[in-house]
Amino acid sequence: MNIKNYLIVATVLLAAACTNSTAKNEHTAEKQPIPAGAVEMQYNKHLYFQVMLRDSIPARMIFDTGSNNLLIDSTFYASTFGEGKNLRRAMLGGAGDGYELTTLDASGWRYSVGEESYTESMAIVMNLRKILGDGVDGLFGTPFMQGKRVEFNYADGYMRFLAEDEKIGEDFTAIQCKRLDNIERIIIPLSVIFNDGYTLDGNFLMDTGMPNELSLNSATANRLKTEGHLANARRMRYEVGGIGGSRVDNYLNTKQISIGGKSINDIRITYSENEQGSLADSRYDGLVGNALFARFDVIFDFVNWVIYLRPNQNFDKPQPNNFGIGFTPNGDHWTVNALLEGGNAERAGLRQGDRIETINGIKATDDQSSLYPLPDQLTLSVQRDNTLVEIVVNKE
Repeated sequence: MNIKNYLIVATVLLAAACTNSTAKNEHTAEKQPIPAGAVEMQYNKHLYFQVMLRDSIPARMIFDTGSNNLLIDSTFYASTFGEGKNLRRAMLGGAGDGYELTTLDASGWRYSVGEESYTESMAIVMNLRKILGDGVDGLFGTPFMQGKRVEFNYADGYMRFLAEDEKIGEDFTAIQCKRLDNIERIIIPLSVIFNDGYTLDGNFLMDTGMPNELSLNSATANRLKTEGHLANARRMRYEVGGIGGSRVDNYLNTKQISIGGKSINDIRITYSENEQGSLADSRYDGLVGNALFARFDVIFDFVNWVIYLRPNQNFDKPQPNNFGIGFTPNGDHWTVNALLEGGNAERAGLRQGDRIETINGIKATDDQSSLYPLPDQLTLSVQRDNTLVEIVVNKE
C-alpha cells in the first residue's frame, strides 16, 4: 500500500443493502454440497466469509475486489484489540462523494480464510457498520488472492482455490482482462445496449463490494447524458453511500448487457453523480458487481488476469422487485438510508432515517427466508415519535 502524506485513496464500493446474517441466499435454488477443500461463502448482496485474524480471532468479513487493503470495523477493533499500537491517521475515499478520516494500525496483520493465509503490514480501522450494518466486522481485498486462481460459486455458496495443474472446463468462457495501474485490480470488458439502441463497449472495474449489476461512473455518465442516451433515469440519494460519505445514483433500465459472449436482457443499472471517489474515476467506465457475477460460475485468475464465466441456474433469472428503498441493518431494526425521489415509498410517507421494526411482519433478527423472492408489496412497521406507523409500499 502506498501512503503519501497519510492520504490513501482506495476505491471501495460498500453500498447499503437489506441484508442479515440469517437471510436466505435469494439468488439460489437448491444448493449442492460444498466440494472438498472449498471454503463456505454466504452470498447475500455481498460475499461473506469467516476470517481468522491473527490466528485466533474469528471475524465475519466481506471479500471486496474494490479494496487493496484489510479494513476492520472500529467497534469490533475496540472491543477485540483495545486501543492498539503504531496508529496513524489517514484520509480514505471510496464509493461516497468525498473522503473521511480513518486510523491505520501498522502493527502487522496476519489473517486466514480456510487454509490460506496472508499478512498485511497494516489495517485500516473505520466505522464500517454505519455502511454495511451490524453484521460486519471488516473486509479483505485482492491482495489475499494475488498469484492465485480462485473459483467463486455464488449459487452453491463456496470459494475454492484451484491447484496449479488443474484444467478449467471447456464450458467456461475466458475473458482477457486488464490490470489497473499495476495494482491488484481487474478491468473487464463488456457491452451495454441502452433502450435507444446505443451500444457502449466499455471497460469496467470488477467490484465484489458492489451489490448490483453495473454502475456507470460520473465521467462516462456525463458524456452519455450529453449525447442523449440516459433518458428516463430516476434519482436516489444515499445518506451513507459508502466510504467517503453520501452519494447519488440514478436508476435506468437497459436493453441488454453482454459479457463474454453471453447476453442478459432487461437489466436495471445505475449511473453516478459523484465528483470524487471510485464512481468518479475516469480510468474506467464504471463498476461491475455481484448481481451480475451471481448469474455465473466464476473463476478469477489473478495470475494471468483472466476471468472465466459459465452461466448457472440463475443466468436468466429476472432482477428482484425494486421498492426504491435503501436499508441498513442495525441489530433489531433497519434504518432507511435512501429513497427513490418521487418513488412509491416516498409517496407512501417513508422518510430517510426511519427505523423499520418489521417488514411483512418479519423482524430484523428473524430468519428472513420467507421474504424471498420479494413480493409485489411490502408492509413496513415504522417506529416514529414513539409510535408504530404502518406504511405499505408497492414495487416500482
